[in-house]
Amino acid sequence: MHDTIFSKYPLVTVVIPTYNRLLLVQQAIESVLGQTYGNWELIIVDDGSGDDTVKIIRSIPDSRIRVLEMPHCGNIAVLRNTGVKAGSGEWLAFLDSDDIWVPQRLEMQLRTLQDGQRWGYGRFELMNEKMQPIPNKAGKYRALSGWIIREVLTCEASVNIGTLIVERSLFNEVGCFNIESRLICREDYEFVLRLALHAETVATSELLARIREHTDRTTSVFDDGNERTAFVYGHFMREQHDAALVKIARRQRAYEFTEIAIKRIKQKKYLPATRQLAKALIHGDKWRHILSAIRRGFSAGRENNREII
Repeated sequence: MHDTIFSKYPLVTVVIPTYNRLLLVQQAIESVLGQTYGNWELIIVDDGSGDDTVKIIRSIPDSRIRVLEMPHCGNIAVLRNTGVKAGSGEWLAFLDSDDIWVPQRLEMQLRTLQDGQRWGYGRFELMNEKMQPIPNKAGKYRALSGWIIREVLTCEASVNIGTLIVERSLFNEVGCFNIESRLICREDYEFVLRLALHAETVATSELLARIREHTDRTTSVFDDGNERTAFVYGHFMREQHDAALVKIARRQRAYEFTEIAIKRIKQKKYLPATRQLAKALIHGDKWRHILSAIRRGFSAGRENNREII
């Protein structure tokens, strides 16, 4: 432990939302307990779990850990907001119950936040259910610092919630996680867009978190991810008055419309697919992407037919 080195640093409130993930959340908690920086409090918000999550967590002999019991709501934004409100740290950090931090996560990030920056993020890697590294679907990570709203909009800057650290005063300024039901699984992206609009960031190239890909992952449960992402862009456009940023969001939403069309083609829902492609074209998606999407949709459909035969 290096607590004496960081005696000048304030308390960090760590928030973990969880639901029926006893074994996984224990690993997440262990990764917080293993931090080389110890001035933290851990708020675990349980979404009405039916297993022994609350009982086991309360048996952990560490006064820095608290668990809050809530009736099941299925809205991770509500859980995160509840955890933030219950804490008192000047800084906020987030960890999902199926992911883990590297031991130096907080230490490395706090070292980068010494020049007045109010939020930061860092590199993450994906792992499978056996905790083995797997390729990152988001592509190569780029540590982009400063004003990065354009890069966040275009996903050139990949900001994972498990690497996010935010000054509480900035959290209060931009507003809490949006609890709109259509933003579930994308509420973290919408929140980061607001952060990027309000303040510069500092990124680290160091690995901070390991994100677990598994069948029960929240993003795997929902099959309308593109629709939810398109909704984020639409929401951003309604709230934003900068024409250049609206233009970027409009094109990104058009891209998602095309991806939605692919799913409809695979499902042989050709009229809805045509409508989505028309929306994509009107909103500025590139012809190359649209034509590629049509080919992919029909190719996948033919492959599915072969499997059935």
